[in-house]
Amino acid sequence: MSLLTRDYSVQARAASGINILLGIWLLLSPWVFDYSERATVVNSVVVGALIALFGAIRLASLQNSIGLSGVNLVLALWTIASPWVLDYAANVGAIKNSLILGILVGVLALWSLCATIAGERHPPGAPAH
Repeated sequence: MSLLTRDYSVQARAASGINILLGIWLLLSPWVFDYSERATVVNSVVVGALIALFGAIRLASLQNSIGLSGVNLVLALWTIASPWVLDYAANVGAIKNSLILGILVGVLALWSLCATIAGERHPPGAPAH
């Protein structure tokens, strides 16, 4: 009989750790892509800082912060929509950055969430079915 051993907490922590880096990148991106509007800069700095902060909290305490993956998913959707809402869709570098970051943050937030749930359902050492 083989035991499937997957450390779901490692997966959740990896996804959250990568989101920390993506949040920092979003925070710095206004200066890379030369955003000219103050609202756009503030949006990227605030949303990037929140993504990084929530990723760090998830990294430190998976079971007590599972809802923050959902919050990062919402922030990811906002990041995707923000070029049109804040009217900076003419900045091609910025729009590509927002779309790619939004998709990546969203996928990683879902991964962290699902891995945490799977880890709760299948704790380490429990027999696989």
